[in-house]
Order: sequence, then C-alpha cells, then structure tokens
Amino acid sequence: MRKAQVAGQIFIYIIAIVVVGLIVVYGYSAIKDFRKKGEEVEHITLKTNMQNAFKSIISDYGSIKRPDFDIPGKYTMVCFVDTANKAAADSSDLCRQDGGDDPLFEPVVCSGWKIGKDNVYLVPDGSESWDVGKIIFSSDNNPFAGQHFMCFDVVNNKIKIQLKSLGDKVEISKYD
Repeated sequence: MRKAQVAGQIFIYIIAIVVVGLIVVYGYSAIKDFRKKGEEVEHITLKTNMQNAFKSIISDYGSIKRPDFDIPGKYTMVCFVDTANKAAADSSDLCRQDGGDDPLFEPVVCSGWKIGKDNVYLVPDGSESWDVGKIIFSSDNNPFAGQHFMCFDVVNNKIKIQLKSLGDKVEISKYD
C-alpha cells in the first residue's frame, strides 16, 4: 500500500464523519421543530374546542355539557377567572403568596386577571391563555358561591368540567 492511498483513505473517513455529523444535527433540528409544531397544534386545538364548547352551549338555556378537552402534557391545571371582578384578584390564592410555597400562587395568571384580557389560563406558567366569554362559578350546586376563580387539575391529560347555560353566561363547575 502506498502513502497516497493511506492519505486518501483518511480523507474519505473524515468526510464520512462530517457527513454523518451533519445528518445527525439536521435530524435533531427537524425532530425538535416537529415537536414544537405539534405542541402549537395541541394548543390551537384545545383553544378552539374550548371556545366552541362554550359558544355552542350559551344559547341553549338550562342545558348541561361535560366536554372532553385534551390538555397538552406539560400542564397540571386549567384555571378560569372572573374577568368582570378584577378587584377580587388581589385577595385570591392565585395572587397571594402566604410565606411558603402556595400551590395555587401563579403570578402570570394573576397579572393577566388584573388586566382582564383572558379568562382561561393553562398552569404552571400561565403563558397560554384565551377568552371563552362570560362565565360564573358553581361549587356544590351553589351558583357563584362567592368564587372568582376555579382551577381544575389535569388528570390523564383531561379535566372534569361541567358547563351549564344560563342564557347570557355559562356556569362552570366540577364533577366526579
């Protein structure tokens, strides 16, 4: 074997390593982009389904629905807030942190509530939010019950929410 052949083989190995490295980097980037687009689709689907569920029930006075919402995997709670009562935000558990680690303390949700733009927030970070229309809350079959927000735990990427039409607004409650 001659010296030129050995140098040529080393050059081929180096090129092969570079090409394989580029393919791995491109594949990782493509998979990361697909995952990001998949999460965006999940958020848009949830938002659309939730807005449609609220919109479809509001005009059918007295009707009750238990819609099935698929919540993206990274979220642990879905919180609804009363945007008509922004003053209640400061005294709520979402906005008040009493020394320790309060599991409901969500500063992003709190500031969004005070602004009054949206009334649905995905927790833990609260960065995903939207409006579903006029809502009130029911607890133990007691409409409104003085509540100004309600959070639903996400279990198996679902929430157990019940919607009841009151004609001009929707009453939200939990069910078992």
